[in-house]
Order: sequence, then structure tokens, then C-alpha cells
Amino acid sequence: MIKKLQKRKIIALFPLFLCFAMAGEKIAVVTKIIGKAEYVREEKSPKNLKRGFVVENGDEILTKAGAFVALVFIDDRSALKIREKSEVVINGKKNVNRISKKIDLNNGTIRAQVKTNRNFLVQTSVSVASVKGTDFWVISNDKVGDSIIGLEGLVTLSNRISGEKIDIKPGITGISSNDGSLQAFKSDPKNTPRDLIQSDGQDKKLEIIFKDSAGKQKKLIIDYK
Repeated sequence: MIKKLQKRKIIALFPLFLCFAMAGEKIAVVTKIIGKAEYVREEKSPKNLKRGFVVENGDEILTKAGAFVALVFIDDRSALKIREKSEVVINGKKNVNRISKKIDLNNGTIRAQVKTNRNFLVQTSVSVASVKGTDFWVISNDKVGDSIIGLEGLVTLSNRISGEKIDIKPGITGISSNDGSLQAFKSDPKNTPRDLIQSDGQDKKLEIIFKDSAGKQKKLIIDYK
């Protein structure tokens, strides 16, 4: 059993990553669910998503009306929040003890809370948002385009149609449209989505049962906020 102690959080991330790497392309863990959500793996039929589910590279998460999902990436505890009526594909490329993350948002709303100096991309049919340590919302509508709401740090927003780029700072909203245009303006708090799973700052633990490459069952304890 591997347990990441509070005083050794950064050091413990490396063995945690190695254990999951032996078990397969596992990149994140679902820490909380409100309402009904499903996942699709390898183009099979959707299955109910539950707390403690281990997300693998390429898994798609679908949230129903009124649903909300929170997950934590296993390498650095970056968080992804998924609001209702969203379609999200979670991708991760392993590089030593880190995972370069790419989120394909086909439709819906997500919040990304990314640890400093970590590679993280959110891609839609119209836009790419690239960050290295920040907090932001992405609202994607395949008929209109995308909105990026900056909360902390810096987000580089690129329009895939025109190739134009702009930087989104805290308190700024960027709009990337289907016609290739980009614009930025001061955010209106009324238009910022509500995070239904706000952290209370307290350390939490989640026990995960998984099988290693030899087929042996092991228990993992993940600390998160």
C-alpha cells in the first residue's frame, strides 16, 4: 500500500504515478459526482460513472442534466470539473513522472485548475486553450464557439480557424468564434458558471483498489483537497 503523507506530498507523487503506470494508461481519478454521469471506453456502450473510477487515456465522460463531476490527475493533483450536459475526452501522455494533459471538449462546460508549470491543453472544434499553471472555465457551444473565463494565471487562447491568438488574464473573458474571430473583455460575474464542488481546504482521502501488471490486487490512498 502506498500512502502519500501530507508533509511529503510532492515526493510521494512519483511512486504513485509508477504504480498506476504498471497497471495501464491510468491518468486520473473521479473524486466526486453529483447527479448522473457516464463514461465511454474504447467505443463501447456508456456505463455509469462512480466515485473512485480510474480514468484511462482516451476515456470520454458524459454528464446528464443537473450533473457535476470532479476528477484529480494522479501525477500532480491538477483538477478538472465537468458541468452538466458536457462531452469530454480525457487524454494524457506520460513523460517520466508527469502527464501532459489534453482535454477534448466536444460540448459543454469545464473548469480546469492546473498546477504550476504543468502542460495542459483544452481543445474544441474551434479553439485551443494552453496553460502552465492557472484556473479557468471553458464554455463550448459547437454552433457558436467558445468562451474562456480567466480566474487565475494566464491562458493562451488560439482560434483554430484563423490561427489568431490572445492571452486571457484573471478577470478577463475571451471569445473564440466559428468565423475565426477572437475578442476579449472584462468578465461579468453573472456569466461565470457555478462550481458545485468547491474545495473547503481540508485534506481528503480516497481509497482505490486496482490490479498491477501481475494481476495482483492493490490498494492506493490518494490525498486531495
